[in-house]
Amino acid sequence: MFHISVLSDVLQIHPASFGLQRAQALSAAVHAKYSNRVLIGEGLAVALWDFLDVEEGRVRGGEGGLWFRATFRLVVFRPFAGEVLVGKIMGSDEIGIRVSLGFFDDIYIPSHLMPTPSAFDHAEQAWFWLFEASPEVAADPLLSSPDERMYLDAGEPIRLTVEDDIFEEPEPGPVQSAAVGGPGPPGANASIVTEGDDTKKTSPYRITGSIASQGMGLVSWWQGTEPVQGMEEDEYAMEEDE
Repeated sequence: MFHISVLSDVLQIHPASFGLQRAQALSAAVHAKYSNRVLIGEGLAVALWDFLDVEEGRVRGGEGGLWFRATFRLVVFRPFAGEVLVGKIMGSDEIGIRVSLGFFDDIYIPSHLMPTPSAFDHAEQAWFWLFEASPEVAADPLLSSPDERMYLDAGEPIRLTVEDDIFEEPEPGPVQSAAVGGPGPPGANASIVTEGDDTKKTSPYRITGSIASQGMGLVSWWQGTEPVQGMEEDEYAMEEDE
């Protein structure tokens, strides 16, 4: 789910931060620039891990503050394909379901990656799944009665598998919503985009999830179905004793 990404950048320490220790001031500069930013091709930057190298600070003519060229490592969120995540349903429409992890809200489950038979109930504004259905109802789940429907309501915890992820480069234009770092180690040239930037029509980083496989879907659906740890070993030991 999380990995370490190495970046190199020039960080500015403003005069207001001169009273801090250098490490504190540089850490604050990294957090201000990168935390909750999408690194195109890398993932969502979550936190600073550590500094690998920091050069001496320099003063630029006509500007206040100090500038430091630094190489550092960031904790980046990017789950791998097939990884299981547990989040909460934010909302639904006829296209699919949107899921949040709390710190990341752009997980989408499209209709073709839901268990079958399932359908979207426009009155409830929620998807539902039918655990058992006749062939006629399975062909058109909306023929089912409300008592048969297992709804995926907003706010419910949901378990899903990661199918894919998509990065969207910022649109070129006079107003830029991304910055590009200078040359450096892997990840140094990754564009950074503020998560939740209102100037973008689509999120710069999106994850496609699936709940079509066994054990996926609402967490409440599968409570009590997990095998008790050690039960198989105990049963095997009892058979040997006999």
